[in-house]
Amino acid sequence: MLLPVSAYTKGILWFVLFGLAKTFQYAGLTIIGVEGFKRLKQKLKRTK
Repeated sequence: MLLPVSAYTKGILWFVLFGLAKTFQYAGLTIIGVEGFKRLKQKLKRTK
């Protein structure tokens, strides 16, 4: 990272941002659910 902050602060920022990314990823999977995931997978297979 090119931020002019300490290594400790960079570590905290990385931890928080990575945690948020994973939270949004799992929330998205929860919203579309299993059936939505199957439909999306089928649609992607057809486009290839």
